[in-house]
Amino acid sequence: MLVQKIKLPKISAIIIAAGKSSRMKTPKPLLDWGKEKLINFQIKSLKNSNIEEIIVVLGSNAGEIKKEIISNEVKVVTNTDFELGKTTSIKKGLSEVNKENDILLIAVDQPRNKLLIKQISNFHTNHPSNKKIAMPYSEGKSGHPIIFSNIFFNELIKINEETEGIREIIKRNHGSIIKYKTKDNSALIDLNTPEQYERYLSDYFK
Repeated sequence: MLVQKIKLPKISAIIIAAGKSSRMKTPKPLLDWGKEKLINFQIKSLKNSNIEEIIVVLGSNAGEIKKEIISNEVKVVTNTDFELGKTTSIKKGLSEVNKENDILLIAVDQPRNKLLIKQISNFHTNHPSNKKIAMPYSEGKSGHPIIFSNIFFNELIKINEETEGIREIIKRNHGSIIKYKTKDNSALIDLNTPEQYERYLSDYFK
């Protein structure tokens, strides 16, 4: 008897690194994170986590940040409309990905270690549903990254600031959410202020 091999989905990752970092006062991608810049930490975590391709979307300070990216295995694009909102950067990234792949979305100010990304990407890939939105859950809260199966591509490419971006897609497709429960509370980290940066940096590398 022939056993049909199930074709597992591949994942494209989009790192959103286009914002002005106005509260941080320093471009977030260029913050020191351990022994490297935050943007390179994020790229390295994704490269070691079964991700087929990585798109980095820049905007503010694009030239300065691009010079610091050490990997030549990522595609770096610039969103000239970044000031119109985060959704424009997501759509810029979507315009560059392999349309057959599932989509992982993460912001540069959400540092995640390679183990967590590998765990949630494997969880997503091996889940039997074709229509799914995977996200980590820690301490009773949803975190990032979020992975959408490619069936949502046409919805994602239409997001805008007026309709709450990807939040609206998640609300509309609540039944498609699959929760990866983890004790790793780094799934909840967001670096928005200098105080948060100092606190999380200290905790992360204890």
